[in-house]
Amino acid sequence: MNNLTIVTKIRFIAAIAPAILLLAAAAIAGAFHVFGTAPREIYENEYAAARSAQGMENALYKMDWGRTQTDASQIVMDQQRGFISEIEVARQHIGSREQAERIEKIANDARPLFDALRTAPPGDDSLEPRLRDLQGAVADLMSIDDAALIALASSAESQARTMIAITIAAVAVVPWICFVVIVRLSSGLYAELKEMRRHADALAGREQPPSGDVRALDESLTNLGFAKPNPMLAE
Repeated sequence: MNNLTIVTKIRFIAAIAPAILLLAAAAIAGAFHVFGTAPREIYENEYAAARSAQGMENALYKMDWGRTQTDASQIVMDQQRGFISEIEVARQHIGSREQAERIEKIANDARPLFDALRTAPPGDDSLEPRLRDLQGAVADLMSIDDAALIALASSAESQARTMIAITIAAVAVVPWICFVVIVRLSSGLYAELKEMRRHADALAGREQPPSGDVRALDESLTNLGFAKPNPMLAE
């Protein structure tokens, strides 16, 4: 099996740094794209879901307050329409199974409650416990939405730390490691070439070269990857 020459080794080590930098550049560019689009995605998804839950909560409070007003029927109907609209918005921005289950529970609980509110007399307080339960379910949904926002922020922080580590390794650590390896290889090359020069000078002008100098030259060439051809492989 042929040994790698010193030239091949140096070229291989020299090629490692730009190759890794190229891969790191692609990863860093992708990370910049992800981080650049993250605010819009948060606004269009997690933040929209949180706003819809807040809209449900406001509608319930206004509905409860409106039942005691002179135009109670109109206020209650308006807030019911607003509540249903917020549920539809929340359904369009579901990010987890827990959110989906909570939204459907709120929708199922709200439908019979709203039917009862439309027919209940203004002073009837029998529906207050059910209204409070629905408000509690909406508050739970808001907590889930907040947790989703926090989880997304934590994920972004973790990705940022990972990209910082990749950048430091690609830009600082890897090139310096390649530099150190090349210096060590070239220092060995320098010593071998210097020894070969000394033996070449010793052989110059001699009709019968000393076997020691020839053997030393052969060993130096072998160390540099230029070994004698295998006679078994010769044509």
